[in-house]
Amino acid sequence: MLDNLFLQILNMSYTASIVILVVLGARLLLKIAPKIFSYALWSVVLFRLICPFSFESMFSLLPAITYPISQEIVYADIPAIDTGISAINQIVNSSLPAATPYASVNPLQILVFIGSVIWILGIAILLIYSMISLVKLRKRLRQAVHEKDNIYIAEQLNTPFVMGIFHPKIYLPAALAEQEKQYILLHEQTHIRRLDHVVKILSFFVLCLHWFNPLVWVAFFASGRDMEMSCDETVIKQLGKDMKKGYSASLLSLSTGRRILGGTPLAFGEGDTRDRIKNVLNYKKPTFWVVLVSVAAVLCVAVGLMTNPKDEEISFGGINADILEIDKENQTMTVKGIDENSIIGDWCILTWENDPFITVATNSKPMRLSLNDFSVGDHVVLVIGEVQESYPTRAKAETIQLQPKENEIRTYSAENLWNARTQYVGNNSAVGKLIGLLLVPEGLKYDHFKLHTSKQPYGIEIVYSVPTQTLEKYNTANSPIAETFRKNALLLLALVDNAEDIRAVLTDGNREVGFINGREWADYTVGKDVRDYSESPEKLQELIDFTYDITTATAEYFAPGDGVSGKGIFQGLFRELCVKAIDGGSYRIVSVGTGGGTQEFAK
Repeated sequence: MLDNLFLQILNMSYTASIVILVVLGARLLLKIAPKIFSYALWSVVLFRLICPFSFESMFSLLPAITYPISQEIVYADIPAIDTGISAINQIVNSSLPAATPYASVNPLQILVFIGSVIWILGIAILLIYSMISLVKLRKRLRQAVHEKDNIYIAEQLNTPFVMGIFHPKIYLPAALAEQEKQYILLHEQTHIRRLDHVVKILSFFVLCLHWFNPLVWVAFFASGRDMEMSCDETVIKQLGKDMKKGYSASLLSLSTGRRILGGTPLAFGEGDTRDRIKNVLNYKKPTFWVVLVSVAAVLCVAVGLMTNPKDEEISFGGINADILEIDKENQTMTVKGIDENSIIGDWCILTWENDPFITVATNSKPMRLSLNDFSVGDHVVLVIGEVQESYPTRAKAETIQLQPKENEIRTYSAENLWNARTQYVGNNSAVGKLIGLLLVPEGLKYDHFKLHTSKQPYGIEIVYSVPTQTLEKYNTANSPIAETFRKNALLLLALVDNAEDIRAVLTDGNREVGFINGREWADYTVGKDVRDYSESPEKLQELIDFTYDITTATAEYFAPGDGVSGKGIFQGLFRELCVKAIDGGSYRIVSVGTGGGTQEFAK
């Protein structure tokens, strides 16, 4: 529980760091604008540091965020950190202890636990120190004299400040001249009217949560400076520009006062006198156009930083190709893309990226292959990085999957499937291995897979290409391929711990037919949690040998936004599955086999 909370704070702090840097840059552009606009931008930082979620928007200014440390990384078999910078990744990951076959936990879990303990200790130290400071301050204020309303005069004070939350009190030094008292009192009352005292307290506690992040400390003090300057400008606006010199003199007379801020969250005073005096003396009433441009800029930056970029589903597209030539001397392979408008074209020279994982999609286990295992004319599915635009094109392969011959007999291998099991849908390497070990119905060609991990329910989508003329015959749950997809789904739901639904999608490029099987269906089908079968290869073999009857529901669905329609075949607890499977699109059940009866409903 503590580890997960610490990871959440780390990821929030990581996102907020990006936002802080943008806000610091935006403040420079808003230098001639009233400070209230710079102050307003810090609310975005506060939001990012407090709120663990946000909305997605195409107007987001943030990059596609990949958190350097996530639960999937911490609890994976092999620890690795991805900061987005390869040089840093190599240095950090090389310093991490490697997992061993005898290790009971990922070493990164130990580091995260130690980090979470240090984090809690840091929070405790800051809070204890602030409470001690507050108690000492309250002792000094025992002799303060109540003047009127919420105003108190204290002999032992050198600087004014506000103290309290729901009933804030203003404490003023007794040595203030009457004119200075008027200026400073107006300043403190402006703070209270704008609820700055509440913002300051909230900011302090957020600082305690993110004390380990130096950029949060920078943001805390910079936002405090903008708060004071914007408050000064509000006072000058009320008093008139003729009062700027008198107000500046009041600030100067208090410049020797000790700043009451540092560990006292319920009291904050004034500071940064030199910059504040300079800002007051230079203050001019902004023109209409300056205000208009500043408002537009702040709104745009705020919306851009408060929203996340649209999170597209992770898709690992398999590029279908035929081998034209194999050059064993230079360790290259020339292939021809056979998909329409293939990105590798009809002539691509292929090399390998580091030590690629090459699988063979048959009844044998995933294995490393050499060029000797390939032949000219073989059909392969490639996962590659960038393609160099030239002729012939050139690309580096991450994965090469050798497709089985049509007459090849295939069976499930319980041992190999069990060895490839994983806790997380996001572990694309493990999921890819599992998919490579599943049966592909005759007449279909495996194309690619997608991992739906941006929101729950988490799912795996396996896409198969099929000729248009034969797609129509697969529109029924009684199709022979449905049985294979059900078995594949049972195995994946048993072996991928947090997967909620498995989708097999057949497409001819224009139209889709989907077979969707959810975890509720799987548990209902086997009569218990299907993940119990992942305890050992022997238990998994029991699931492979399992036979069952199944309730089916055939649904027409319409994908949201793109106008694509198709048929989906939903097994088991159909109403629950339909809601989860369509991802918010509209659907209409046209017939449901429920052991003798049919039902219809629509959304």
